[in-house]
Amino acid sequence: MDKDTPAAPTGTEEEDQAAKFRMFIAEIQQKLEAGEKRLQIPNGTLSDLHREPDYIMVIKIIAALEPTVNDLIAGGLSKGGGLGGVPNKITFAPVADFAADRLQLSGRAGKLELAYRLGMLDNEDIAFAGAVSAIRNRYAHNITNASRQFIDLVREATKNDANLAKKLFYGIDVNFDGMPNGFAKVLLASSFSRFLESAEMRLQVPKGEFLGGLLGLAGRDEDQAI
Repeated sequence: MDKDTPAAPTGTEEEDQAAKFRMFIAEIQQKLEAGEKRLQIPNGTLSDLHREPDYIMVIKIIAALEPTVNDLIAGGLSKGGGLGGVPNKITFAPVADFAADRLQLSGRAGKLELAYRLGMLDNEDIAFAGAVSAIRNRYAHNITNASRQFIDLVREATKNDANLAKKLFYGIDVNFDGMPNGFAKVLLASSFSRFLESAEMRLQVPKGEFLGGLLGLAGRDEDQAI
């Protein structure tokens, strides 16, 4: 072939986009499989979330999210800086157990807030968890919603919270006009895989402090709480 002759195209634009999308799905599945392993649940429980019925997908996310937050609290308490900056000599297991059993997920004195105070979640993580909880409530508290599409419930929820979509998708400004419901579910699975990946990183290198986390619940501004 003449060196000046352009190389033949490797594929159409549609084929290239399809290949990128497959890679995107594979990355999501890889992160979700890591979450399955850490939570010690069967393979496939989370990794194919976007193929689940919409209601089941959202319920599964909450069911996996809450024990993940429990792990973050336990990790922050047991491996944090300790009282007065002195490294902890014991594991604060009773406190972690109390948080897991008694605290609600959201709210000023909830698990998400405690995990934030321990440095184990950031604002975007908390915003995602609160937003997906809001969608879960729409499914769980009204049986007529059980067969409805995820994207329709998100559109409804944004009437009460204009920023809900950004919270669900980690700050991405998503335009739902004309978006297929299946693609919206893929984006939700991607957000959850990001939450799990972030949690795994923090569990490996915890940054929490017992005093700041446990006693700081009362001091955070209301506008930052879920």
